[in-house]
Formats: sequence, structure tokens, C-alpha cells
Amino acid sequence: MSQLGLQQLSSPEDADLDIVFVHGLFGNRISTWSKNGVLWPKQLLSQDLSKARIFTFGYDADVTKRNLNEEVTKGTMESHAADLFKGALGDGTDNPSLITDKTRGMVFLGTPFYGSPVASWGKIISSMVNIIHATDPQKVKDLDQKSEKLHILAESFASALHQRIRDKKEIRVAFFHETKKLHGFLVVPERNSWISGFSDHSSINADHSSMTKFADEDSPGYQSVLAAIRKVSASPEDEASPTSKAAGFVNNNWGEIKNQVLGDQTIHGGMTFN
Repeated sequence: MSQLGLQQLSSPEDADLDIVFVHGLFGNRISTWSKNGVLWPKQLLSQDLSKARIFTFGYDADVTKRNLNEEVTKGTMESHAADLFKGALGDGTDNPSLITDKTRGMVFLGTPFYGSPVASWGKIISSMVNIIHATDPQKVKDLDQKSEKLHILAESFASALHQRIRDKKEIRVAFFHETKKLHGFLVVPERNSWISGFSDHSSINADHSSMTKFADEDSPGYQSVLAAIRKVSASPEDEASPTSKAAGFVNNNWGEIKNQVLGDQTIHGGMTFN
């Protein structure tokens, strides 16, 4: 079965919210979000957010080439984004503004806005791997902490978020970073995982790969992410309600956030290594 494109995981008749999960490098639309056979967006989140249509999106995100002559991707990242927009709209319309105008927020898990120190290390590894399995050097280079392209993208994203606030069309954002090392490295350190000026950021007590995988509803990581999604999906009316579950978080220590609600999102993403 293909791992590319948009796959619907839940379809309630009275849906009032769409949530789209987007994996990162080395991931795919199923394994990135699965642990012990549990695809948590489908088996856990759909129970807690019963009125949400839940989707997972897959694209070719490997930094290797299938062989020495074949490029890893069949299109640019821009074309993958276009595929996501068209799939979400359901009618093939190429008009991203229809999606962005209705986006309430985003939650990011281990996303390297300002690069990864592991990227430089990855160049050394990829040079050895190239002997038997070619890698795409530009993709590895673009993840380096000194990547000018990444810094420009991060600052442009921050500028766009601030503009939405000025236009009274705020897209809320929440950020999570890992606390445990993967193969001896913090793949995305805290300082690289969030945009300055937006205070909703916290940690998940896991490594870069495990931070997106939850096996049961009692997992503190799942409770934290659920809280984030609830906050980002809350309407202004919900937030004004005294019984609302929407609440903020700033620099929470692990374990203190389990019973809080953090984040605000309809699109959920992050870079993962499987």
C-alpha cells in the first residue's frame, strides 16, 4: 500500500474540525505516529476528539536515493505541499488560501526551525553510506544549524504569524522538543525547535523518534499533545466558556503538563527518524 498522499483516519458525520498529521524526514504517514501497533491519531485521538476528521499525509521524505541515478523525490517540496492542499480541499482546487484562511493553529514536534547539530555529523555518515546507498547531500546540508535557507524560512514564518495576528486571523502555534538523545545526540535541541516570540513551548520526555509515538491514552506525551490540539482547535466561544479545556503553557517541566491543555492546531508535524 502506498504511503504517499492524504489518508483519512476518522470521518464523523458531525465533524467540526479537520486535523492533518504531517511527518518529517525519514518518516511516513503511518509509522511516524505508531507504537506497539497503535496508530494513535486513529485509535486514541479520534476517541478524545470525536467531532474531528483526522487525516495523515505522506510524502517522499527520504534523504537517500533509490539508486545512484534516481532522485529521491519525484517533485519538489512545493509540489508535496500543493498535493496536501488539494487533498485537503477534496476537489483538486489549487488554492492554498482556502486552507490557510481557516487554519486555527499548528503544533510542531521536534521541528528543526534553526537546523540540527546532527546534520553536520550526518554529512560524515552520508559520505560513507554513499559507497553502497547514495544520499542527497543538499537535503542534509539544508538541515545544518548554519543553513541560511533555514534561517530565512524560520524568520519568514515568524513574520507571517505576526501578520496574521495583526489581521486578527491568528494562527496559534505550540512547540515541543525532545529531552533524550538518539544514538548519542539531541537531534533537535530546544533552542532550535521553536520560534522566538511565541511562548507556547514545552518538552516531551523522549528521543527524537519516540516523541511522536504513543501506545496508550495514559502516556504523558499523548496527554500533552492532546492538550495542545484542544487549545489550538478551540473557537473564541469555547475559550470564553468557564468550562473550556483550553489553556496555555510556557516552559513547563516534564510531568507538570499532563493535566494541562497546550497548543492550538489543525496541522501537526515534526521531523522524525524511524
